[in-house]
Amino acid sequence: MSSFFYAFLVFVLVFPGAAQAAAVGKFTQVAGEVDLLKQGKLPAVPVKLEDSVEPGDVVRTKSQARAQITFIDDTTLTISPGSRVAVESYMYDAEKKQRHGVVQVFYGMVETVVNKILQAEKPDILLKTHTAIMGVRGTKWFAVLHPIATDVYNEVGKVCVSNSFAEVTGEVCLKAMEFTRVAFNMPPTVPAPATKQDFLLLQKQLATGAKGEASRRGLPGGPGGSLLPPITQLQTPGIVNPDIGKPVPPQSILPVIAVPPKVTPVPQPAPAPVFPPR
Repeated sequence: MSSFFYAFLVFVLVFPGAAQAAAVGKFTQVAGEVDLLKQGKLPAVPVKLEDSVEPGDVVRTKSQARAQITFIDDTTLTISPGSRVAVESYMYDAEKKQRHGVVQVFYGMVETVVNKILQAEKPDILLKTHTAIMGVRGTKWFAVLHPIATDVYNEVGKVCVSNSFAEVTGEVCLKAMEFTRVAFNMPPTVPAPATKQDFLLLQKQLATGAKGEASRRGLPGGPGGSLLPPITQLQTPGIVNPDIGKPVPPQSILPVIAVPPKVTPVPQPAPAPVFPPR
């Protein structure tokens, strides 16, 4: 055993906390029942204001709770009621102006605000869901998860969105006040305009978890409803009906209901009477 390894082993045994991952952020807002799975493992511990967050931690907000994490670069992640989010990794070097963060949203809704814009060749913060991957350099956007899709609304800056599966090709980059939807096994829809009213409703959903007016459009179900128009009004790149020039609803996200043909019964002649033998 080398002297270096021996010294390191003694250091870890004497100071076990030093071997743990360094904090990459802290809770700057906590309302209601919020708990934390350290390194994603039970038992869950209740979260208090100013508690630290480390890579591998999983945050859970109950139905009437919400939380906000402020990372070491002042990026904020606001988590709506009824959500589950994991901080996979986060690195920020102020001197080298380098950053790399990965956050996984399992269900619910989040708002991300990147305050420090770095001149990076590739997106330096990634947000992943069950259907989408979002890469940004500096922006403010919302992600709303549904059972079979993710809605992405970009309010400020630029965010590029693709399907979470590499074999599903296609990427769209949202400018300010635009949105897209990424359904299971489908590329993102063509960017469409979002209104100030849409973002006011999103802020309401973020704070209360209530669907409100937002649930009247788009996909049913899901923790946050949807502000998007019906999926038949959204265009997916490469999926166009040449006859009418309108988008074809992606069959992977619209239920197919078989309607049996209408059958008219044919009248049958009455059976001949049967007389008993004499």
